[in-house]
Amino acid sequence: MAGFADTLRPDKFTGVHFKRWQIRVTLWLTAMKCFWVSTRKPEGILTAPQQKQFEEATTLFVGCILSVLGDRLVEEKAREKDAASKGDGGQSSANVVHKAYNKSKGKYKAQQTTNFKKQKKNNNNPNQDERTCFVCGQPGHLAKKCPQRKGMKAPAGQTSKSANVTISNTGDGSGYGNLPTVFSVNQSTNWWVDTGANVAWGSTVLMGNGSHASVHGVGTVDLKFTLGKIMNLVSGSCLTRDGFKLVFESNKVVVSKHGYFIGKDYECGGLFRFSLSDFCNKPVNHICGSVDDEANVWHSRLCHINFGLMSRLSSMRLIPKFSIVKCSKCHSCVQPKQPRKPHKAAEERNLAQLELLHSDLCEMNGVLTKGGKRYFMTLIDDATRFCYVYLLKTKDEALDYFKIYKAEDENQLDRKIKRLRSDRGGEFFSNEFDLFCEEHGIIHERTPPYSPESNGIAEKKNRTLTDLVNAMLDTAGLPKAWWGEALLISNHVLNRVPNRNKDKTPYEIWIGRKPSLSYLRTWGCLAKVNVPITKKRKLGPKTVDRVFLGYAHHSIAYRFLIVKSEVPDMHIGTIMESRDATYFESFFPMKDTYSGSSQPSEIIPSSITPPEQTEHLYEHVTKEDVSEAPRRSKRQRTAKSFGDDFTVYLVDDTPKSISEAYASPDADYWKEVVRSEMDSIIANRTWEVTERPYGCKPVECKWVFKKKFRPDGTIEKYKAQLVAKGYTQKEGEDFFDTYSPIARLTTIRVLLSLAASNGLLVHQMDVKTTFLNRELDEEIYMDQPDGFVVEGQEGKVCKLLKSLYGLKQASKQWHEKFDKTLTSAGFAVNEADKCVHYRHGGGEGVILCLYVDDILIFGTNLEVINEVKSFLSQNFDMKDLGVADVILNIKLIKGENGITLLQSHYMEKILNSFGYIDSKASPTPYDTSLLLRKNKRIARNKLEYSQIIGSLIYLASATRPDISFAVSMVSRFTSNPGDDHWRALERVMRYLKGTMELGLHYSGYPAVLEGYSDSNWISDVDEIKATSGYVFTLGGGAVSWRSCKQTILTRSTMEAELTALDTATIEAEWLRDLLMDLPIVEKPVPAILMNCDNQTVIVKVDSSKDNMKSSRHVKKRLKSVRKLRNSGVITLDYIQTARNLADPFTKGLSRNVIDNASKEMGLSPM
Repeated sequence: MAGFADTLRPDKFTGVHFKRWQIRVTLWLTAMKCFWVSTRKPEGILTAPQQKQFEEATTLFVGCILSVLGDRLVEEKAREKDAASKGDGGQSSANVVHKAYNKSKGKYKAQQTTNFKKQKKNNNNPNQDERTCFVCGQPGHLAKKCPQRKGMKAPAGQTSKSANVTISNTGDGSGYGNLPTVFSVNQSTNWWVDTGANVAWGSTVLMGNGSHASVHGVGTVDLKFTLGKIMNLVSGSCLTRDGFKLVFESNKVVVSKHGYFIGKDYECGGLFRFSLSDFCNKPVNHICGSVDDEANVWHSRLCHINFGLMSRLSSMRLIPKFSIVKCSKCHSCVQPKQPRKPHKAAEERNLAQLELLHSDLCEMNGVLTKGGKRYFMTLIDDATRFCYVYLLKTKDEALDYFKIYKAEDENQLDRKIKRLRSDRGGEFFSNEFDLFCEEHGIIHERTPPYSPESNGIAEKKNRTLTDLVNAMLDTAGLPKAWWGEALLISNHVLNRVPNRNKDKTPYEIWIGRKPSLSYLRTWGCLAKVNVPITKKRKLGPKTVDRVFLGYAHHSIAYRFLIVKSEVPDMHIGTIMESRDATYFESFFPMKDTYSGSSQPSEIIPSSITPPEQTEHLYEHVTKEDVSEAPRRSKRQRTAKSFGDDFTVYLVDDTPKSISEAYASPDADYWKEVVRSEMDSIIANRTWEVTERPYGCKPVECKWVFKKKFRPDGTIEKYKAQLVAKGYTQKEGEDFFDTYSPIARLTTIRVLLSLAASNGLLVHQMDVKTTFLNRELDEEIYMDQPDGFVVEGQEGKVCKLLKSLYGLKQASKQWHEKFDKTLTSAGFAVNEADKCVHYRHGGGEGVILCLYVDDILIFGTNLEVINEVKSFLSQNFDMKDLGVADVILNIKLIKGENGITLLQSHYMEKILNSFGYIDSKASPTPYDTSLLLRKNKRIARNKLEYSQIIGSLIYLASATRPDISFAVSMVSRFTSNPGDDHWRALERVMRYLKGTMELGLHYSGYPAVLEGYSDSNWISDVDEIKATSGYVFTLGGGAVSWRSCKQTILTRSTMEAELTALDTATIEAEWLRDLLMDLPIVEKPVPAILMNCDNQTVIVKVDSSKDNMKSSRHVKKRLKSVRKLRNSGVITLDYIQTARNLADPFTKGLSRNVIDNASKEMGLSPM
């Protein structure tokens, strides 16, 4: 009976909701068998046993009442008892409660909404200790003395690391009525649902970790948390009592209240975790602070105006009066209204030279100069505003040029650099840069994050220089690649122009004398330059036509570009320096139109080649001269240098044959890789030289050359492969079966997501001669390769013993060899993806993923990975690439918060290749107002359209799910693109221009596979077919997605949604099979939750009866989905369209929806 009474024990009464508390206390005291003393007293004279029973019941009654009263009411009871002992009369416990209740109707409730900052100090207030702090929610102190505030120390005996346990106080306005507010007040990021899930069977209890414990007694235990892992608990039973609904399914818990979705979260370590960010960042109107529901309603009605205006309306009696705590915030207001802090204007500084430098790096939209320079670096002296400009190939050169600047200026001015101010770019954040500044006593000041205005002097200089460069390029008509020369001359001029509010130029203040501007010339104009004396002939021209490019460094000469020359040793397209020239500053040879006099024939000699012929001749001679023998290049290396910003190069300098490779400037590199390839072939015994059989036509072969680039554009290595021309093979004679599996991109993303969730190490290896490791079953003969024909055996052929690149069966033979080698070493093959092999045992494991010749190795520790690397190197010719950083042109960035997949370098390459690098960014990838139809006119640039589509398809299928729908739509019109199709395609390119830094991030949580499905009925106006879309998330990011046109006709939205769900469930079944056969995934794998925003589809699938009038194709898909649901592969749940991540895969949406969905799929800027 005592146990039953303990379960009825109510919470302490704090002065609110007396009626509810009174009913609970009455039931509890009745169960305790002492409530009768409050209603009547036994009549007549009581015997000694009766008197003792009455006194014990009275004591029990009073003790029970006092035990469920707040401390403030108990103290009031004690004071009244003291007054009764002095003759003032006393009151019963029930009267005390009624009195407190009557007070609570006014004073106590008002105290909850009072602004504590406006209260005066009252040390004599006996109830001061009962005030609740609105920072930490604990009684006994005010907010200004709260130990959890920044800068406050915790009282003695308390530590900052403590676990929070949130319990429910019954009543409106307390408990869990506003769950996000409860979490925010307690200021904890993660909360764990405590359901009291220990299960007892007789004398044993099943614990949370699966072990059993014996029961030694029943009672109440006070728990004290020891130092260790901090776990913040929220009671699940109290949540349900306050009207919340908790649904646990498929390793996920969904929280709702009165049919409204509150939040969801996933299983983590055997428990379910609520994340503060997930609950408090919802687009709902939760007001943080002591603001009642009425104020919240009026705040929404008034379109989210500020609380100051609401107080004024309340004082004008236009709206009801309510109390609002100062600095109250509304989450819906903070997100769209959040302003940036104002930037203070720079104060006037009176500094000496080199006391403060301003520096920054700038890029010209990825356009390289003729010397391959991508960036320019400015160094500005604050006192004089004198600026130095350096051209850089890569950002890591910033430190080298800063050292050059420091050495030169400190020596010339006899001063030391004191301070350097820059932004937070990576080029200034390297350890080498910081160490250099520390060694030389230079204070390196950095701007706040995302605040370029704090480095305003450097930013303004960048803008001024780029504006001048654009104007000069436009005037001169030179290509954009000459921006480096224009930048240097513009900075040269700006140093000799006075700044605002100064009477002296920066040059005069820096050098100490006034500059002379008489030598300045118009950039890009025509110049007749004298032929050098050593090349001048008595009969022949004395000048050559050149374009003025700038002023020589540390010289009085000028720099010129030759555009027309009749001198044999002076070639068009080269740069030279000279001081003997005649200038025609009104004529620009590289521009299509003349900007000079209306009668140019009077000032321009007739021997000048027109601009059209000049440009054509320049391009032709440049390509021809570079491809000739390297004799001229040797002469250039020994001749005088005209600067680092000019080189002669080919647009596409990849050789097409071995003769071109040996004659190119990179001949030494090509010879080395060709020799290495032949050594591998000979060592592998790929062929043997033999006589050609009668009637046999040998397969031809060729050399394929390629340069492999790093993500930053620099050359990583040269590659040469001997390839057989397999297209000449005949099926049934030279080959039979050619099938060979490769790992899916989805598999790679799933493994990387699991690596982020389980903390696996990711390494990479490359097979040098991938297709040279398997013996051939067919008899194939091949011509001897160019450059390696055996002397004296020119008429013989090579009989292939092992597979070679280009053969039809080469990939199949390689996969069989690799699979056989690993299975013999104890590796198991994943049944869902045959390119995944794993081995696990003793708490250690390793997973191998093969993509042709690239191998990703996932291991629990470094020892296991090194063991696998050693094994592979013994069986194949391998190259150890260490920690994986680039796979399939995808950069892998591993940090403390997970793994990120990034393809910004690939997007930049696409934009540069097709000329969209300078385009204006678009907010969305698809225009919702654009309706695409089949083009009935002549196709517009079909080849380029197809090339762009091919590049975008790989990008959309690898790391950018946000463009999947747009790419799917524009790819349907590849056969005959029109103007509308080009506009849609260009919008995708402009969207990529603005989102190049987005990467697919896997944080590792939640480690639960979840799917979303959606469709758009009749999205194809020509064929009247719907569009399906699905996406699966794992480890905080998307691992599989697709947007495609449905293959069957559907008569309604329900049929279209069912067809899309069937497509998604096929992928769900494959993903579940993949996870089931991986050792690091906890078994059993729960059913995959599929979220669908069509309730009719869910009802149809859940129902066992089917009477709908649909085609057999739709009925077949319904049976398929129903079968997977009944077998436990999937479970279905309804989700609102606004929260369906598959919605952007079926239609064009607004910017906010795209951004929110992208964040949910793991896309975040790097």
